Amino acid sequence: MIHGHGGNIYAAAAALGCKPDEITDMSSNINPLGPMPGLLEDLGQHIGSVCMLPEVDAARAVQAYARWQKIPENRVIAGAGTTEILYQLPRALEIDSALVVGPTYGDYADALEINRVACRYFMREPQNDFQPDMDALRKAAQGADAVFFCNPNNPTGGYTDTRALASLARSLPETYLIVDESYLPFVLDRGNESMAKTDLPNTVVLHSLSKMFCIPGLRVGFCAAPGDLAEKIAAYCPPWRVNALAQRAVIRIAQEPEKARAHAEKTRQYLCEQRAQMYDRLSDAPGLTVFPSDATFVLMKAAFFTAAEIASHLLDHRLLIRDCSNFKGLSKHFFRISLKDARTNENAARLIAQFAENRYQGGVLK
Repeated sequence: MIHGHGGNIYAAAAALGCKPDEITDMSSNINPLGPMPGLLEDLGQHIGSVCMLPEVDAARAVQAYARWQKIPENRVIAGAGTTEILYQLPRALEIDSALVVGPTYGDYADALEINRVACRYFMREPQNDFQPDMDALRKAAQGADAVFFCNPNNPTGGYTDTRALASLARSLPETYLIVDESYLPFVLDRGNESMAKTDLPNTVVLHSLSKMFCIPGLRVGFCAAPGDLAEKIAAYCPPWRVNALAQRAVIRIAQEPEKARAHAEKTRQYLCEQRAQMYDRLSDAPGLTVFPSDATFVLMKAAFFTAAEIASHLLDHRLLIRDCSNFKGLSKHFFRISLKDARTNENAARLIAQFAENRYQGGVLK
């Protein structure tokens, strides 16, 4: 890790002199409804598996996942989270130059830098709600070995239609299009429209189970790529990379597709409602721009205060949010809220609105 990430609940708890579970982590982009029903109980019943080595190549988990997602098994690779795979891609695909579509998840650039790959940025613009200009992106990508694209994007939350991305990939046949779909399952009515199903020869797709199924501590993710590319990537994957409980979680989820589908649909509906309420509650907050989102989080920009200031204020109320000033392309006025339970969301919106009003009026914060 070169540049670091966002909210650290353990550091925040230490600073406040409290326990981590006394802070609500609104910086973490996981399902606010929690894991799929029955999943944790099932993992508890298999806790003894940690006393044995896991399956060396996670073959059964890969097979279960491939069948569930209707992707040929030879195109699927499992890893200890999508981030592990991400750091292996530059070497596996022999990438010498890359274009990152930002502002976005910092580990794309970090993975390239660690592998000594030249990295350029193509920036989405806030005046367009961070929707990318695909024609301009196509021109900017000319000559790059790879384009890194997060969909929906973190931290801006916007979704780009799969057809537009497929068109981009077809127009750049000599360039790898690496699409991170970690938040795709949260997109209402589009959660199953993965680029992995387009079967384009130059497209590599990252899938995460951590976000939708609320298991980030298990570290499990997948990569889907054409057979020849999958072989190249697999050659750089270490043995025993997916732990025993993570493999069990994949198998359990994949073997109960209807339960998984119902959990995902319930989550999408809930997030749609909560985002709408968040927009409504903050619509009159002076100087505050709330950007549209299709993910678990909402990006905001303040005119009268900085992200560090609102983050500090909310932490006093035991709410941890994401200061987005360390995202390349965003200023010190951008911050991100990950949606949680309805009461927490309402409380966060109230505190942000009050903070904005007080700063606008030059009043004293309460």
